[in-house]
Amino acid sequence: MNNLITPIFPCKSLDELMEFYQSLGFTVTYHQKSPNPFAILERDWIRLDFYGIKHHDPAKCYHTCYILTDEVDELYEAFTNALRKKSGKLPTRGLPRISEIRDKSYGVREFMFSDIAGTCIRIGKKINMPQESPASKRLSLALDFAYKSEEEPLVVIPVLDKALEKEKDSDCLNLYKVMTMRADLAIEQGDYLLAKQLLEKAKAGLGAEHKAERQRVNDLEQKIVKP
Repeated sequence: MNNLITPIFPCKSLDELMEFYQSLGFTVTYHQKSPNPFAILERDWIRLDFYGIKHHDPAKCYHTCYILTDEVDELYEAFTNALRKKSGKLPTRGLPRISEIRDKSYGVREFMFSDIAGTCIRIGKKINMPQESPASKRLSLALDFAYKSEEEPLVVIPVLDKALEKEKDSDCLNLYKVMTMRADLAIEQGDYLLAKQLLEKAKAGLGAEHKAERQRVNDLEQKIVKP
């Protein structure tokens, strides 16, 4: 006997949601229009089920799904490439949006992805996490706040600025990720000089092995050239 649990997530427009996930490489394997709108979307072994409900508000959606897989890096690359192709840029604010991929202190390498319906899909794999410095942990918390928060940038920015000031002498990967996140918000506010300074510092600190992080810096530099 096979055991299976399948959560079903809400969305306002099932047609728009299906189109969105198809752009990420998913296939609609079942679609019911009435009496209750419902669809199944699959990509290889991943299955996501959705139902349509007119009064759904994506901005107030708190539904979350966690996917544990050894393919976390491959999925991150596939999703970021698809989002760049669809939007012309990598969406890091609003809906949809995607976080950086990070090694977390609780022993997983993961990223967070929020779709157009507001559902947050967390994708990770278990890793043997080396001892993380206190500074790196604090910076990690700032990154999590910036991604999860639905607050205006004026609420998020002071948190990132405080983290950068406190940990400015810490030579760790999360410091450069916070710089990148802060640069993203600076671009959003039209402060291209600050964004350029932060991205230059981040790029100088990132090694060649940090492929995903360097790509994100490149994405933001393109926003400065073509705001």
